[in-house]
Amino acid sequence: MQKSEFKCPYCSGQLKAHTKIILSARKPDGQRGIILFSPKLGEYEIIKHDTFKLEEGEHLDMLCPLCHANLTDQTIDKNLAKILMTDEKGDEYQIYFSEIVGKKCTYQISGKKVQAFGKDAGEYLNYWGVEPRY
Repeated sequence: MQKSEFKCPYCSGQLKAHTKIILSARKPDGQRGIILFSPKLGEYEIIKHDTFKLEEGEHLDMLCPLCHANLTDQTIDKNLAKILMTDEKGDEYQIYFSEIVGKKCTYQISGKKVQAFGKDAGEYLNYWGVEPRY
């Protein structure tokens, strides 16, 4: 298992406990739930409570479970959330991921270096000056 650490960009609180990244999510109707993600970039299985129903294509506001800051990065796109990652070597990255249920796209950014993951990653690559490959 990857030994990277994940933090909130606002409070610097640790978002990874044991083997999962823990975030709070808010649906358009205001309902909230906790979502657990894999720390392995490009792996999209989530764990949530059965009563927190998600619909394909629905937008979720991803929130820090510690300081409750909205992780949506409005400077890039209203559908992308941002957290911070430090890998096992101590290198730091910005991690962007889709807040749209069912969209599989994650970006690991360090300076001008962009690494994209997921079948839908081409949709947002141009934000970082990367030409999508079709």
